[in-house]
Amino acid sequence: MRISIAMATYNGAKYLQDQLDSFLYQSRQPDELVVCDDGSTDGTLEVLETFCRQAPFAVHVYRNETNLGCTKNFEKAMSLCTGEILFLSDQDDVWFCNKIDIMAATLVTRPEIMLLNADLVLTDDSLNPSPYTALGQSVALAYGSENVVHGCSTAFRCAWRDFVLPIPAVRSATHDGWIHRLASLLGVRMQLDIPLQYYRRHDHNTSNWLASRMARLTVLDVLRAYGLRDVTDGYRSELEVVEATRSRLAASTDTLKMLGLSNRQAAAISTLDRRIKAINDRITLMAVPRARRLPRILEMWAQGYYRQFAGWKSAVKDMLRP
Repeated sequence: MRISIAMATYNGAKYLQDQLDSFLYQSRQPDELVVCDDGSTDGTLEVLETFCRQAPFAVHVYRNETNLGCTKNFEKAMSLCTGEILFLSDQDDVWFCNKIDIMAATLVTRPEIMLLNADLVLTDDSLNPSPYTALGQSVALAYGSENVVHGCSTAFRCAWRDFVLPIPAVRSATHDGWIHRLASLLGVRMQLDIPLQYYRRHDHNTSNWLASRMARLTVLDVLRAYGLRDVTDGYRSELEVVEATRSRLAASTDTLKMLGLSNRQAAAISTLDRRIKAINDRITLMAVPRARRLPRILEMWAQGYYRQFAGWKSAVKDMLRP
């Protein structure tokens, strides 16, 4: 089975060599590395050129003529891969030597799974590991494993790539969130509870989700981080992604049939319709004076809309938000 790594780089020379070296140490090495550089002005391209001459597998480096941004840069790298299984890679982490072996073997033995996500160990910028993993932090925050969404720890089938691309140009549609969202909706996503890489945290990380912090977290940290501020714009941004997801599913009948997932299409669209209704209701609710919200909140609770969010905690926040 041919394996590709899709890597996006941008001014990553400081940590890039460590990541590239970890590819060399894999017990099952990739068949190709595809790198799309988004106009780096540091020594990133020099590091890549040296690696090209040393690597025992094919390395293809593409430099974008204009800056595409993280999501579209990853999309380009994915589209250029030729493997049956694709791994996504950031430019500043380090993979454990058995990462490709374990994840590829899992996908081989679980043909019904399209996308696989592994846990990762949080480290500082010098790769000193913390006692925390992304999955453990998510559980501490009372989130489920479906919230552990890191492109750098993701592997998926080429057939899944062909379904999820292109990524829609809406505000909150990140490359990793988009491919994971669709996989979760259709029940073809699997979470491994073992960490298979170091996840380096530093001042220039693209992702700074709460569960990626190198400190013990509790549910109270969610309230401290997000508080009771007005989140209407966030709801609207989420709504754009959900509507784009619904559009993709509704327009992909033939593709889903080829993937053997046509029997899940209607249920997934129905789930999204409920999500869209719930988000719109919360947007409308925020325009209602706080003293008059309770009847509508109780109605939304009875309709099960708060199960689309964080249950009673979301209901209480909607009651207290100004």
